[in-house]
Amino acid sequence: MFHKSPILFPTDFSHYALYAMKYAIAFAKKFGGPIYLAHVLDPALSGGKHGMWRASNIPERASAAMRQQAETRLACVERIISSEGVDVVSFMVQGRPDAEIVRLAEEQNCGLIAIATHGRTGFDHMVFGSVAERVVRNATVPVLCIKHPEHEFVDGSELDLHIRKILFPTDFSEYADQALLYAASLCREFNAGLALCHVTEAAIVMPEYAPDTVGYFGADIDAHAHEALARLEKGIEGVPVESRLAIGVPYREICHTAEELAADLIVMPAHGASGISHFLFGSVADKVVRRALCPVLSLRPSHVAQAASS
Repeated sequence: MFHKSPILFPTDFSHYALYAMKYAIAFAKKFGGPIYLAHVLDPALSGGKHGMWRASNIPERASAAMRQQAETRLACVERIISSEGVDVVSFMVQGRPDAEIVRLAEEQNCGLIAIATHGRTGFDHMVFGSVAERVVRNATVPVLCIKHPEHEFVDGSELDLHIRKILFPTDFSEYADQALLYAASLCREFNAGLALCHVTEAAIVMPEYAPDTVGYFGADIDAHAHEALARLEKGIEGVPVESRLAIGVPYREICHTAEELAADLIVMPAHGASGISHFLFGSVADKVVRRALCPVLSLRPSHVAQAASS
């Protein structure tokens, strides 16, 4: 799975990134791989041909000073990671942060991206977006998103991983079934329990036009979901499994279930909706990443099958 694979840890030097760093170190210690530490200089902030600093007539030396400061801080973070006995390689690149993070992870054959998310919502999210969510949407490797503050599964002093329960939301798609193999493998690795969760979205029904179908429609879907969850449970060996079925808005029910079960980690498929589809309907994974009170590990179709079998 992650054994001996490099872990990409992007940092913007914020306290969010500092909090997330212990997860990157803990995974590196557990699985014996190096950390690839990365900082992306965003031209929109640091100057450059179209940077806003340039538009404000900020001199070239200001941009150079910003780069020098970033290099100094990157070296400081590198020393902290090295002091924990973990091999570390640093990268300083320029470009759009999410695109550069995805590119680095692919080019350097990383097995995991561990990234902090600021958890913006509302107007702030609409204006600024989220680098972590865009990385989740486009990365070709698993992405571990960590938000501060939240339910932790890393011991603060020894930086050991303590994962006792993993929540896996499923929509019963073929891809979700493949991702479940990955989640079950993680449970075996950490001797953790697995909670399966399916959320049925409440149907919009007009009883005045079909009053006899309302109860039957809901019961039929409910029965199908119970049968599907039971089928998944039977297919998982060597892991204690429980199931939860909920009706409502998927991301809300997933986050609520994780909190109710005190889940240490949510492992979920990210289907990678983009363009007009993502604009209209959003992504459940995006919203869970933004709101969950525990870390979220997202999986994409391009890598889940090979990761689960490794």
